[in-house]
Amino acid sequence: MSKRICLIVGHGGKDKGAYNKTTKETELDYNLDLAPKVKDKLIEQGYIVDIHNRGNASSENIHYLNKVGFDIIVSLHCNAYNGYANGTEVLYWNTSKKGQLLAQALQENIVDTLGLADRGLKPIKNGDRGAYLLRRTNAPCVIVEPFFIDNDNDFKVGKEKKDDYVQAIVNGINKYFQE
Repeated sequence: MSKRICLIVGHGGKDKGAYNKTTKETELDYNLDLAPKVKDKLIEQGYIVDIHNRGNASSENIHYLNKVGFDIIVSLHCNAYNGYANGTEVLYWNTSKKGQLLAQALQENIVDTLGLADRGLKPIKNGDRGAYLLRRTNAPCVIVEPFFIDNDNDFKVGKEKKDDYVQAIVNGINKYFQE
C-alpha cells in the first residue's frame, strides 16, 4: 500500500509568515510555489500526497489531519530572526521517535543540498514554536526551516537551489521510509 503524505504550506490567508525585506517575497509565497513541485515528485515515486493550507484559520486543522490517517506530515516554512542568522533546521515533537527520524533524514539531505549551516534538529516542547501542530498530530510530523528568508544570502541560495531543495525533501522522505 502506498504511503500517504501531507505537505503543509505554513501560514495562510493574511498571515504570510516571514519575508525578505530586499525582495518583499514572503514565506507563504515561496512555499505555495514549492509544495506542488514536491507533490509531483513524490507522486512520481508512488506516494499519495495531499497539500494542506490553513487559509485564514489561525492554525492547521488538526482534526482533519488526524482523520485522514497520513503516514507522515511535513510542514514547509522559512526561518527568520534578525537578518543575519542563517542555516537549516528541522523541528519535531520531543517525544516522537519517528518524528525525530523523519527530521534527521530531511535535515541531512537539505543541509547537503543547500550547503548552509547545519543548525541541527530542534526537539519541541509545550510552549515552543510549532508545539501545537507537532504535539497534536497522530502521524510523525516535522516543520522544515531550510533557510532564513530574512537573510539575503540564505534566501538567494533557497531560490537558486529550489529544484534541488525539492529533490532533497523527496530524498529525505524516501530515506525515512526505507529505514
